[in-house]
Amino acid sequence: MDKKHLKISALLLRSCLIAFLFIMTGTISACSMSLSKPVLQIKTPADEVAAGDVTISVDVSDFELVTDTGIPNEPLKGHIIYYMDTSIPVYFDHLAISRTGTYFISGETSYTWKGVTPGVHTFAAQLVNNNNTPLPASVVDKITVNVGAPTGKPSLTMTPADGSPITPGKIILAVTPSNFILSSKDAGVVNRNGEGHLIYYIDEPVPVEPGVPAVTATSIVSANTTHIWKPVTEGTHTFSAQLVNNDDTPLVDPVFVTITIDVKP
Repeated sequence: MDKKHLKISALLLRSCLIAFLFIMTGTISACSMSLSKPVLQIKTPADEVAAGDVTISVDVSDFELVTDTGIPNEPLKGHIIYYMDTSIPVYFDHLAISRTGTYFISGETSYTWKGVTPGVHTFAAQLVNNNNTPLPASVVDKITVNVGAPTGKPSLTMTPADGSPITPGKIILAVTPSNFILSSKDAGVVNRNGEGHLIYYIDEPVPVEPGVPAVTATSIVSANTTHIWKPVTEGTHTFSAQLVNNDDTPLVDPVFVTITIDVKP
């Protein structure tokens, strides 16, 4: 074989080798992509936190988080659904949404649950497609956390201010509790330190006897931070609110606030 043909053969061989390597590289890349397995791991909180706002933060790898909703599914792209105290829906091609109030959809690696009550709670997170369905192989992580009482001493304030001028009719009270979690979920059940509800009173002393329910014939039991008294007639009236345990009894150190208002036309 002459030199010319040898040179052509060498060039052809080189071209074939380059093409082969290109094909193999593409094949390996495709295989690597197909073998990529998304990972989700909850980093925080620790085993025990104080009641109130509890932030769940996660690590995510081999998965791209997007904030847009309602867009077509793409491999290895989607959202996180955060859960609290509920079973995790993992049926492929079905929405991974639990009952109202127990989930939140996010494109971020953290979410803060507001007003978490004392007790044992389970927090979870799942990677989902853009349409909020589980991945073909579900990716879920969960932790159980002992949520303790809020830090600090409970306190309570009320508006309007004491002595405010108000006309007869409807009077709206607004209270602000601190270091205390209001919850109607376990009202009447077991007491937990730092959790309970409110009792509103009008024109009567606030009952504070230890271990005795602080409910009266005219009081209002509520987990809401506002209450409307109506109709309120002309004259001097007292309005009170008290923080109580789940079973309606006063706290060990009673916490209440009272204002006096002269209601005039």
